[in-house]
Amino acid sequence: MGARTLASDPAWRYLNVRRYFNYLEESILVGTQWVVFEPNDQSLWARIRRNISAFLVNEWRQGALFGQRAEDAFYVKCDAETNPPESVDLGRVVCEIGIAPVKPAEFVVFRLAQFQGGGGELEE
Repeated sequence: MGARTLASDPAWRYLNVRRYFNYLEESILVGTQWVVFEPNDQSLWARIRRNISAFLVNEWRQGALFGQRAEDAFYVKCDAETNPPESVDLGRVVCEIGIAPVKPAEFVVFRLAQFQGGGGELEE
């Protein structure tokens, strides 16, 4: 059970998932420092989406995110819906990021059987 956290929320059950989200959060915050003082408009939102998506595609290609396609592994939403005029007026840019992390293989189970006469099938 060394791979588990004490969190009651099943989304944060595994230590590697919690640590990975901390890494992603810090990396995205550092990688988007250029956003400060940029005009808060659709052009900025598109650049933010491209920047974060490029980072997450690399993470997916390295096997850290679950999914056959990058679209299955994560999404990045930064548009007029996440940034209504009230938010823009307050000087905020809101970006929503969804990620499907790979869960650890905590237990590996092998089933072994002994066969008489060298033939037979493995029972499950």
